[in-house]
Amino acid sequence: MLPPDQTLVPQPPVVSADELRTELLQRRYAELLAQPGVFPSQANWDFIIGHALTGIGWALYRKFLVSAVLPEEERRAPNRLALIEFPRYLKSIPRHYAVELVYDDTVSAPEATYSLICDCELFDAPSVIGLIDRGEASLAADLLEAFQPTYSREDLREMRRLSRRLRTLPEEGEMADGRGLLRKELRYICPHGHTNAAEAEYCTHSGCGLNIYGLTREQTQRIDSFDERIDALAALLDEKEGYIS
Repeated sequence: MLPPDQTLVPQPPVVSADELRTELLQRRYAELLAQPGVFPSQANWDFIIGHALTGIGWALYRKFLVSAVLPEEERRAPNRLALIEFPRYLKSIPRHYAVELVYDDTVSAPEATYSLICDCELFDAPSVIGLIDRGEASLAADLLEAFQPTYSREDLREMRRLSRRLRTLPEEGEMADGRGLLRKELRYICPHGHTNAAEAEYCTHSGCGLNIYGLTREQTQRIDSFDERIDALAALLDEKEGYIS
């Protein structure tokens, strides 16, 4: 405790030389990465990851996406480097920033983004709900396979909210009357416009397989598995809270 006649005086902030050098380099990287043909070298990536630079994440993600959509035979060394190093970058920066980055663009290279989220454990229930709001329920269902490093009681609440959203999706297909040989027959029209027998829960046309909500059988099974994960998480949290009390 301080003596009565002494008070704490706030100290003015100071910036180290290393912090200043890093900030200048980050600004320089931002300028260079704004150019479409400029990609980080291995030394650049090592510095960026080693210092967990967060001011250039969007530009780095764009380099990753551009590289991901290129055919394999057209990828050059900088493209291949971006595909290897960007996941390492995501693991070096604060998780909330990494989540913000990858969920911002899930349409440019959806398969690559899906792999990023799974491999880097970037599952985030509120962000997945955001995908549903953007009309990307199919990807949202796929991402139920992803995990996150740790889970809290708030995460559990958000996961339950996500499950409810996925189980109450609006209908994208319809049940409609169609003409048979002798009479009208009820048919299932899938979200892609394919006509099926009324009893078909999933579209029977090759390469489709969507139900009336726009999900495949595998995706609805993922929702069931996700609910099992929710139950397991709730039990684990109850158990840990019991130890504390």
